[in-house]
Formats: sequence, structure tokens, C-alpha cells
Amino acid sequence: MRGGPRSIEELLYQKLLESPGFHRFVRRVYYKINGLQEPLKNDTISVSADQVFRPTKAQKFKAYRMLFWDEMRSVFGLQRRFNN
Repeated sequence: MRGGPRSIEELLYQKLLESPGFHRFVRRVYYKINGLQEPLKNDTISVSADQVFRPTKAQKFKAYRMLFWDEMRSVFGLQRRFNN
């Protein structure tokens, strides 16, 4: 069992994470950003094969280029731009 919140911010944070409305909002934003359709039924969440994110060749190339130049910066002793 967890203890009580140490501050008002922590209490509000816990309430936010426990609220189903917040999770529905985050799910809608996730679907919009990734170009996915929201499931028709709100009761069950299922992911079909056509809703899985598949990057295009241009997106793959851009990601590879970013990682390549980040690695080159690291090799020459410069600070990385992307950690992890």
C-alpha cells in the first residue's frame, strides 16, 4: 500500500493518472499523431494489422540519417543531440 501524497502536486498527479478521461484524451492524441483510426468500440481496444505504424522509406532514411550524424558527433568528441 502506498503512502499519502507529500504535496498537492503529487496528489493532483496521482488523480490525473487514475482518471479514465485523461487516458482517453492521451489515446486520442496518440491516434492522431500516428495517423491511426480510433477503434469503433470504446469498450475494447484492438489493434488490427492495418493500424500498425509502418514507417515509409523517407521516414526510415531520415531516422537513419539523424542517428548516423549523432554517432559521428560522438566519435569526434562532440556532444550527442539524441540520448538513447
